[in-house]
Amino acid sequence: MTAFLVFSCSADQDYNSEIVNTVVPNANEKGINAFNKFNPFEQTGINFYNDLDFYVSKYGYPSSNEHLIDQVFFLLAKRGDSKMTGKSVITITPELISLILSDPEGKLVEIINDSDLSIAVKTNLNEFVADLISRAQDDYDEVYEHIVSYEAAVVVDSILEEDEKDTILKVSSISRYSLYAEARQRDPDWKTSVTNRPSVPFLKENQMTYINLTVLLNAIK
Repeated sequence: MTAFLVFSCSADQDYNSEIVNTVVPNANEKGINAFNKFNPFEQTGINFYNDLDFYVSKYGYPSSNEHLIDQVFFLLAKRGDSKMTGKSVITITPELISLILSDPEGKLVEIINDSDLSIAVKTNLNEFVADLISRAQDDYDEVYEHIVSYEAAVVVDSILEEDEKDTILKVSSISRYSLYAEARQRDPDWKTSVTNRPSVPFLKENQMTYINLTVLLNAIK
C-alpha cells in the first residue's frame, strides 16, 4: 500500500524529538481498562494508543473530515512502510478516507474481504467486526470483556495457523485500544483536561475504530 501523506511535518517532528514512554492505560475513575496481558501481541495496541494519544494531546480529537484525514495519515506514518508486507492491496488517499467516512462499517468489511488474508482470517475478522457493530451502544467495559474473551479463544484455537492468530490478535489489540480512546473522548472530564481545543464528536459510536482498522489493516505486520 502506498499512502500519500498530507499531514504537516511538525507533528512527526515533535513526536520524534520527545522521549515517549510506553503508556499502558489501566483504569480511569469509571473502571475502564484497555490492557490484556494474555494477548501476545499487546504491544501492537499499545504502540497504536501511544501514537494516537500523542496526536490527540497536541491537536485535539478530530472534529472535521480534514482533521480526521490528518490524524489517519499520522498514524499510518508511525506504522512505517508496509508496502511489501501489508495485508491489504489498497492505496490510502484522502479521497478513499472520505469514502470510508461515508460508511465506516461497510468499508471495513469490504477491505477485509478484498485483502490477501486467508479465508479463515477473513471469516474470523468479519465475525469480530459484526460483534463490535452489534455492541456499538454497549459500555466500553462490557465490550472490553467481550474482546478479551474473544482473544483468549483465538490463542487456544487449534485450527488457526500461528500467522493467522498473529494477524487476528493484532487487529483485536488495536481495536481494544481504539475503542478505549473513543470511550475517553466521550468522557466530559477527559475532554476538558486533555486539550484546550474543543472536542465535538462528529462520528457515531465506534466509527473511529472502524476507520482506524480499515486504513491500518495494510500496516499490520
